Amino acid sequence: MRCEAALWQGRPVFVKTLGIDDPDALARFQHEGRVAASLSHPQIVSPIAASETQLIFPFVEGGTLRECLMTGALSPAQATEVALGVLNAVSYLHAQGVTHHDLKPENVLLADGEPGFWNVRVVDFGMSHSRQLPLDIHSGTRMGTPHFMAPEQFRGVRGDARSDLYSVGVLLFDCLAGHPPFEDALGWLAGLNQTLAPLPGPVALHAILTSTLARDPALRPASANELRFQLCQARQQLGLGRVADRFPDVSPCP
Repeated sequence: MRCEAALWQGRPVFVKTLGIDDPDALARFQHEGRVAASLSHPQIVSPIAASETQLIFPFVEGGTLRECLMTGALSPAQATEVALGVLNAVSYLHAQGVTHHDLKPENVLLADGEPGFWNVRVVDFGMSHSRQLPLDIHSGTRMGTPHFMAPEQFRGVRGDARSDLYSVGVLLFDCLAGHPPFEDALGWLAGLNQTLAPLPGPVALHAILTSTLARDPALRPASANELRFQLCQARQQLGLGRVADRFPDVSPCP
């Protein structure tokens, strides 16, 4: 896969090109394009044009959450703002019957790249599941990023929206601690290691981290909206204020 910035019809774009001649890779690439093209939300980067082997996306100024975390952990205010921005996108995805299945710092863009003025964007639907498509080409696979994938996803379960909520919990943990919760991620996913790093950030966020990281999906929040509400309540308890005052693309807490 080759990714590069370019100009298309006079506007800056980001082009993702399939660089190998392989039927399976082509099927996965086209699956990604079909899912991404079906989405329209201000916090999701969808393609503006596509061919059999290319996807053209609008160019988003800024950097990834991973690049931001390379300089250190975020404050509770920043971490929860990022998580709420991701949840806005995730709530929309789930309403469309789409499970992302690869939420990680590399796939979260902070559009302006400056703390206090981020616009959160979710990208990359290469591992996604959509109920609208007749065939799930990843069915039964363990595709995902170990540090951020849910245990049931590791077992090959696809399309469970609660898997994305697990990943949002890992993202929040990573933002607060500067590292994911399980050092031996594969051991945790396989049930061989239960060691969880100490919960980071203020105590008001610990119950949220514990529930989202539960091995059993039934113990996690029931929906993205429920998790979002819990985060908003925790922010109010911590006196962090309304997200939309500085983050216009993030829906305000109730």
